[in-house]
Amino acid sequence: MGRCSTAGAKLRKTLPPHCDRLSLPARTSARYTAGVMTTIASPNSAYSPSLANLRSLLAIRAIALLGQAGVLAYVLLVSRTTQSLWGMAASLVLLAVITVASLWWSTTARDIGNRTFFAQLMVDVVGWTALMYYSGGADNPFISYYIVPLVVAAAVLPWRYTWLVAAASVAAYSLLLYFRVPFPLFSPHAAMGHQQGSVHSLGMWFNFLFSAGLITYFVVRMAAVLRAQEADEMRRREDRLRHDQILAVASLAAGTAHELGTPLGTMTLLAEELQQDASLGDQAREDIALMQQQLLQCRKILAELSNTAEVSAAGTRQRRQADRLAKSCVEHWAARRPRVSCQLQVLGQGPAPQVSYDQTLPQALENLLNNAADTGAERVEVTVDWNADTVSIGVRDNGPGAPADVLARMSVTASPVSVAGPGANATGRTHGGLGIGLLLARATAERHGGHIRLENPTDGGCLATLTMPAEPADG
Repeated sequence: MGRCSTAGAKLRKTLPPHCDRLSLPARTSARYTAGVMTTIASPNSAYSPSLANLRSLLAIRAIALLGQAGVLAYVLLVSRTTQSLWGMAASLVLLAVITVASLWWSTTARDIGNRTFFAQLMVDVVGWTALMYYSGGADNPFISYYIVPLVVAAAVLPWRYTWLVAAASVAAYSLLLYFRVPFPLFSPHAAMGHQQGSVHSLGMWFNFLFSAGLITYFVVRMAAVLRAQEADEMRRREDRLRHDQILAVASLAAGTAHELGTPLGTMTLLAEELQQDASLGDQAREDIALMQQQLLQCRKILAELSNTAEVSAAGTRQRRQADRLAKSCVEHWAARRPRVSCQLQVLGQGPAPQVSYDQTLPQALENLLNNAADTGAERVEVTVDWNADTVSIGVRDNGPGAPADVLARMSVTASPVSVAGPGANATGRTHGGLGIGLLLARATAERHGGHIRLENPTDGGCLATLTMPAEPADG
């Protein structure tokens, strides 16, 4: 055994200085040192309610109020009387107070919903109706301002809110045709004759009605198209980022395999030298033989890791029947986790469809199996089912089930996900996040056109279902 100690000292001297510990390639480890991998967070869209859009609406309202204040000042300057102006002045002051209060609220609020934004638009409609009532009603040329909240609603809110704003605007305009307080500035227009003034006002009303209908219908449709385009672009950006993350992990794996190859080769040579030493006892030879087997297994794993990284980066795919793929993955995994009982059930009827995949998909399935076994479950059940369109592979354990925060995060397509850190526990899950294996499994499934659903059945345990598109079986 003294020979073994001498060889161990020789081995430590032979190893490169950086191989006394497991280290990651410097080029890629910087992306993971913080322990956080993030996807693109969906920003506030220009075509959805947001605080920025609310402030823009308040700015438009303030400009309109300044215009009406200018009209009021001009009338006071010309007529030098305050008769019939108190109602308009009170409406201006009330709307100004509401606008200032809303602006102050927007500085403290975190977000805004459809109902809050709709309420602000209705403030515009109701407040403008009061202003128009005290300043000539439909004879006031500023009555066309009703178009502004309608356009904003069509661009920002869902169609049902837009139609409500349109209905309220048309109803307010219609009432102002008959109910109004005469305003001195617009009295010449009203004095052109009752019949002529009525025809002109009705013509303006029909023009507003026609414009409101066109805006409500076509602007809503155009805004919906823009929202869909924005969502598609967001999905493309997320796919690109997810692909970059997978390539980064593949590069990390390839670099790690390359760096570990040198010390493993050195230890293999030393083990062979020790095995040839005639002075060693039987127990020492058995230990060295076991070490050689483990070194051979390590080299085999590193070779598979490097090959998987190269194939993943190249984008090469192969086709295989779904039941055979699941059986191969389960057998390969069970050989490494013999203490966990694993049962495979094929539930699909008829010939199993084909699945197109690269080398990352079997690893994703093994990640789900590891996640199930790491919960402390004594038994893991794997089911394979399919229909004409999809193939589903379910992995269920009899453990305590997934935490609620993990279930919530698995249902979100774009959110920050913690993959490492001091909160990680033995199950591979982190407090407030997903484990790296589950994260990469989800990314792999989505990259193959599928998804992973995580749920806790009512009778206990956790069920992870990998669903992928099915291809017709050969023959």
